[in-house]
Amino acid sequence: MREMSTHVDLSVTNEWLEADGLGGFASGTAAGIRTRRYHALLLTATNPPTGRMVLVNGFDAWLVTPDRRIPLTSQRYAPGIVHPDGASRIARFCPEPWPAWELEIEGIRLRQEIVVENGTGVVVVSFRVVSGELPPNASIEVRLFMSGRDYHSMHHENGAFGFAPEERGAELCWRAYPGLPEIRVLTNGTYVHAPEWYRNFLYEAERARGLDDTEDLASPGIIRCDLAADGTPAVLVLSSGESAPWAEEPEEVMRIGEGIRSSEAARRQTFETPLHRAADAYIVRRGEGSTIVAGYPWFTDWGRDTFIALRGLSLATGRLEVARDILVQWAEVVSEGMLPNRFPDGGEAPEYNSVDAALWYVITVGELLELAKTRRRLLTRAVSARMRDAVQQILAGYMAGTRFGIRMDDDGLLAAGVPAM
Repeated sequence: MREMSTHVDLSVTNEWLEADGLGGFASGTAAGIRTRRYHALLLTATNPPTGRMVLVNGFDAWLVTPDRRIPLTSQRYAPGIVHPDGASRIARFCPEPWPAWELEIEGIRLRQEIVVENGTGVVVVSFRVVSGELPPNASIEVRLFMSGRDYHSMHHENGAFGFAPEERGAELCWRAYPGLPEIRVLTNGTYVHAPEWYRNFLYEAERARGLDDTEDLASPGIIRCDLAADGTPAVLVLSSGESAPWAEEPEEVMRIGEGIRSSEAARRQTFETPLHRAADAYIVRRGEGSTIVAGYPWFTDWGRDTFIALRGLSLATGRLEVARDILVQWAEVVSEGMLPNRFPDGGEAPEYNSVDAALWYVITVGELLELAKTRRRLLTRAVSARMRDAVQQILAGYMAGTRFGIRMDDDGLLAAGVPAM
């Protein structure tokens, strides 16, 4: 298990990202201090893998005893103030098999974990005692920071945010703004409504890029969970949409959290190497099929990048079924011999403006057909015919000429470009 330093001045450059297999993800830094607009706890792809929305940006947490309230987290606020001092209590950070922090608090060691379930986007945050003598009646308090914004945007204080939750059994449900997915939180604790705006979070990576770098976030209240000396965890299960888990009692929340933790651990152990597991994070759902996100945090499935990446992520790793499914999925969107360079986040029509996306598709199909010779039943006649038909459409389109002056020139080479308007 790999460990790393967590001094606040160094560990903000050590970042982690947990992909959900749908295009969404959770991400942050080893210090817990968010430095990018893309760092978030619950970032959901509303139209997988596009339509990404930040619903829960992060949280502050405290260990509460009868006579103390000790911060476990830190935030950076403009013009550069770190508060509170929770990051100074991080004794160890380990990114495998998922992000985990061990915190030292006056002889007590706590373990905080963030687990993202593949295929659902459910996020489990847990705190448990690892060692030390826990005072009686100790608890964990958590304040979630919420927005409900496009993941490229920033959020600022306003009068429209929906602070009041609907309580359903052990579940709290918020709808930040009309038309957005619900923010659903299962907890084995209790909720105290205490709405606040936290203003002027500073994102240093955005400042370094010369972009707007401050944000205001809404915090509806405090979730308080009892902390047990026997290692029973304090648990928050965050999700959006109708696929969220359900629990009536706090004990069910713990079982759900531990079940996700156990199943994810088993899934991740099936990968041959850490590199194979890392490759899996880029394979995501599109409709009823699959596609590839060629880079986090801002890429979706861009045509040329998808097919360049597919060769390493699927063909080189032997995941030929994944490559087959992606190539068949993309065969449905050939238009005038071209493949989309980008599917816009807002669900608009695909953008056909890449000269070479379709050509990389042809290369990848050829490589898959060659590899399939050693894998019986990988390609049915119908699947092979669908891919070959897409290739024929591409070649015919490029020979006859298509958008933006893309065509086969007199010398047999590719030409492209139109006069500037």
